[in-house]
Amino acid sequence: MGAVLAMLILSMLGTVSLNLAVLEIESMGAARDEAVARHLAEAGSDLLVQWFHDPSSAPGGSVKELLTKRFELPDVGPSFFDANGRSQFSGTPDRPDLLYDARRPADDRLMNDPSIGWFRSLRALGRMLRLKVYGPTRPGLLCTVEVTAGTGRLSRTISVQLAARTIPPIRAGVQIARNGSDLSSRTALPIWLHWGDLRVKGHVDAGRGEEVPVKTPLAPVTGQSYAEMPRREDRWVEWQVGGDVFYAPSPTPHVPLNVYARRDPVPGLQEDRWDYETLKQYALRYGTYYARDREGLFYRNGNLQPGLGVSAEQAFESEAVGDHHGLVFVDTLDQRPPHRENLGLVVFEADYAEGLFVINANVQFKPKGAGKPVPALSPPPEGSTSLGARIPVQLTGIHLQGVLYAAGDLIFEGAPRVYGAIATGGNVIKAAENPQNLEVWYTYELRSGLVRGLPIVSMAPGTWHETF
Repeated sequence: MGAVLAMLILSMLGTVSLNLAVLEIESMGAARDEAVARHLAEAGSDLLVQWFHDPSSAPGGSVKELLTKRFELPDVGPSFFDANGRSQFSGTPDRPDLLYDARRPADDRLMNDPSIGWFRSLRALGRMLRLKVYGPTRPGLLCTVEVTAGTGRLSRTISVQLAARTIPPIRAGVQIARNGSDLSSRTALPIWLHWGDLRVKGHVDAGRGEEVPVKTPLAPVTGQSYAEMPRREDRWVEWQVGGDVFYAPSPTPHVPLNVYARRDPVPGLQEDRWDYETLKQYALRYGTYYARDREGLFYRNGNLQPGLGVSAEQAFESEAVGDHHGLVFVDTLDQRPPHRENLGLVVFEADYAEGLFVINANVQFKPKGAGKPVPALSPPPEGSTSLGARIPVQLTGIHLQGVLYAAGDLIFEGAPRVYGAIATGGNVIKAAENPQNLEVWYTYELRSGLVRGLPIVSMAPGTWHETF
């Protein structure tokens, strides 16, 4: 009887243990499926954020149109918000601005197809069931993204609201805020610009009129320098000058039709505003901020401690194409808004640099080496925004890809080449006895505020929500 009783007790314990083990396995499996479904849903929201930052990666048609900034504001440029601060996204959960639903075969292929689907790399984990975009519920935010994903019989829905930042557009390839007005000692403007506008406050000496690039739709689109062209032509270049334009005497006098003088005060030169405090805060949160001492060393995050300083070359130089520094903000000598007494001099000396460089100083730009070959896309034809209409070009000898903004003067040596844009709060000056010009190819995306290295949209704090 004792043996039978012991066997009965052991059998009961074994059965209970087995049931507990099964329940534990099921619980762990459910927790795993729940986590996988949640991460799949988060991947959907991440994809939409990627579309905002790289519109070329978004599907065409209505989606690309929806992600394009619709409003043009006087002081801001292209914007997702109208003059009253209302977002261009106005849909509701029942009638969203954008909807992809896996119950529709075409949408299911777009999201989950193993060969072309946006989430094909995650197909071993589960499926994307629904992707919605509609208006925000909080004033000042951009939109709400709602994503549903499933694995097995389990599905999860997350919703998050996105905030958009006002990033200043750069609507001209070269902007010079203070050109020399001493006409007795003027020298020819030492800049060659391709693919965009050149805007200059004050007077300009253009040299010989026939040496100014002519705007014509028949110009070839290549990576050639103007120095290599038998006739200097470009499809997009225009000069907007606040004061007078002077030409050197020539046997064949020629006044280019794409040079517009006396734009100030009427109709005025449209300047892109670079707010010191805003960009400084962006750099502290999303980029790299440097304070500097009078010896020329840079200190990250403003930590001016002995032994922590780096050279300007270390802060700026990129090892290869694609090594992008993002936003690099170099402060004034006293960490206050720039004025003539606190600028000092920063030497920008690198073979190749890639980033958005905001330097609150007078800048001596003297790149070393031959630069790097860089793939580029021309702007679209005037009146078009189609990506397919843009021409791929290989630019050689590029020393800077991105934007260089100098709060003071920009003094250059040699023949620097830039793919992006140049802006100064002062003048652009060629070093003494330098026979060559600074040459710039404008990056078209900058006119829409698509500045690589700065996040356009991000999740608004306190808006992440999960439903079952």
